[in-house]
Amino acid sequence: MNSAIALVLVFVFASALRDVYLGEIFQRLEFFAVVLTAFSLTTVIFMGYLLVRRRRQFTAMRAAWREIVVTNIGTAMAWLSYFFALKLLEPAVVNMLHIGIGPIALITLNLAGIHISGPAVVRKSELVVQGGILLSLAALSTIVLLQLSGLSDRSPSQNLLGIVLALASGVFIALTTDVTKRLNGKGVGAEGVLAVRFLGIVLVAALLVGLGGGEKSAIEFEALWPVAAASLLFMVVPLYALQLGVARTSTISVWIVISLTPACIFAAQLFDGRLTQSPFTLACIIAYSVLALGSNLLRKFETHPA
Repeated sequence: MNSAIALVLVFVFASALRDVYLGEIFQRLEFFAVVLTAFSLTTVIFMGYLLVRRRRQFTAMRAAWREIVVTNIGTAMAWLSYFFALKLLEPAVVNMLHIGIGPIALITLNLAGIHISGPAVVRKSELVVQGGILLSLAALSTIVLLQLSGLSDRSPSQNLLGIVLALASGVFIALTTDVTKRLNGKGVGAEGVLAVRFLGIVLVAALLVGLGGGEKSAIEFEALWPVAAASLLFMVVPLYALQLGVARTSTISVWIVISLTPACIFAAQLFDGRLTQSPFTLACIIAYSVLALGSNLLRKFETHPA
């Protein structure tokens, strides 16, 4: 196993632990207080690194301020949607909907003549596989609505909202990915991207926590120290590992590894007493994983034939 794949695997395994942990934490602590803790720590660490070791990147950032603004808007929409979906649904469900819908959204826009990353040829084989992935996402959504997932105590409206938010988060993050690549092209490195891309979500969370106020917020902040430690282990380190992995290997190889994430999260859910192990959720995850792996391998072989 090369180092790039190992770095992406670090991200995948840490994401599984993060989603299960936060899914439980969101049931007990104030939502925006947790969000503020998680993302402010990431921002402070990487901004501090730039100030000490990479001050030249601030010049590149000033020249790329438009991309930074767009990245912040897209990132805030994506992560707030994703985390709120974790509050409502089974973590493995949220992640599968999130990562599954992104490529489908980009292909749909491409077919409509809207090219986020430039024009691309969409082969019939790719359309067939993505159609299968769309069916697996629809099946998973139906399982949630029928309350057959691993978290069956939600109301129909909560389930529907969770599905919509999980899908929206995937679309937003897919649309934002190309903008972050443009930041790299303008001289903003991995540390620089991680230092500035969460500023918007930190400001929104800080504003809403500040407007809340009161004794409840003070008690919650005392309970947020474990969240800060978990953020360091499950967000800061993995996000940096992913950025390094992306820089060292092909995008297709990265997505092949990331397609394993829903299965890893399902396994991690064994440690969450709130959840039951739904065979219906597992069946959809297996179907998705096979199709996603096939799609990425097909793309890799078509790009680099033997």
